Amino acid sequence: MENIILENNLRNHLDLTLPRHSIKEVYSYAILPAGKLFRPHLVWSILNDLNPLLFNESLNNKFSAHALFASAVEFHHCYTLLHDDLPCMDDDTLRRGKTCTHLVYGEWKALLAGDGLLNISYQLLCKIKNSRVHEVMTFFSWALGPKGLIHGQVLDLSQEMTLNFENISKTHELKTSRLIQVAILGSALLATSKERSLEKKLWRFSKLLGINFQFIDDLTELCVVNISIHEKNVNPWINFQEKTNIELTKNLFEFNKLALDLNLKNTNQIISQYYLEMSKKLTAGKKEIEKHLKNENSILPIVLLLNNFCQ
Repeated sequence: MENIILENNLRNHLDLTLPRHSIKEVYSYAILPAGKLFRPHLVWSILNDLNPLLFNESLNNKFSAHALFASAVEFHHCYTLLHDDLPCMDDDTLRRGKTCTHLVYGEWKALLAGDGLLNISYQLLCKIKNSRVHEVMTFFSWALGPKGLIHGQVLDLSQEMTLNFENISKTHELKTSRLIQVAILGSALLATSKERSLEKKLWRFSKLLGINFQFIDDLTELCVVNISIHEKNVNPWINFQEKTNIELTKNLFEFNKLALDLNLKNTNQIISQYYLEMSKKLTAGKKEIEKHLKNENSILPIVLLLNNFCQ
């Protein structure tokens, strides 16, 4: 699905939910131009795989269940980024290649825009007309609430995450994987009638995808010559190298096997594009990574597994 369609939906849904006030500029700055839209793409690819007829009917309808759901997922994701960047959290200066929102408009506007996006995500869910929307909303609020994504933030910011490898893995599951699970499983719920066997497989598939996504991202952070003190303190590849390598390798094997079983052609294509990009990045940064890890050829099995999925 073209990014331009997804981005137009984001614009339309912002216009639908925002007040006529100058604060709209803050929201637009934080959302647009959109990033890679990995999660909204997963929403639509799952629909295309499970119910292609509904996909074709929904594609050009900005009020279709999946159009609203894809925007809800992306707005929720962007709210977390807005809050992550604030001085009280990660205190970042750049996001998607431009100055962070709070540095351009001030902290209180960035904070409230994040609050607004959080609420807009639920507002869009309420507009969905689908027999399974209550299930979606229940899952959405659990996965992204105090026991889910937000608790992942707690483990991260309290530094409990770095106490042991198990805490790092749990933080990645909550903070990163849960939103990817919402995109995939929520889309499936809206696309099909109850199929518990399929839903259980998609639960595991999306959980592994999200955890692997973060471990791979952690590894790409080592592609540079100089690493920040903060990165040295939190990066699992530096602090728990053997366990991280074993865990990611095991997860990628299981994920690849599950992907073959599910045979989600369109979704696998989205994932392949991401894996190929990460494989190229890891290969280009191989020397720097191995210097930081003090282990020659340490990333070779990971790159091979990523490339294997793309074939």
